[in-house]
Amino acid sequence: MNKEFCIMTDNPPIWYSKRFPGSHRHEIFFGNRNRKKSIEDGLVVFLRPELHNASNLGVHYNKQLDLELKIAGEKRWCEYYNKTPDEFRKRYGKNYL
Repeated sequence: MNKEFCIMTDNPPIWYSKRFPGSHRHEIFFGNRNRKKSIEDGLVVFLRPELHNASNLGVHYNKQLDLELKIAGEKRWCEYYNKTPDEFRKRYGKNYL
């Protein structure tokens, strides 16, 4: 499997920083303008299918899980790149902290 750039730290059993058999890659900040940035910045996680889009528990249907990932992603981005929440907002258009 291809090695994919991820700056996120593992949060088992919810998400992982490395692809595993059967996992789905999820770009934390998705949508037309932010998906590419999320991939470039390493803001992706690997989820079991039921926590991605194969059940109502999945991040695409579960607003709480989506928000949890976005908060963790923003915190990690600021830490990893030594940036501020304001710089995050300028890049992604919104703050989640």
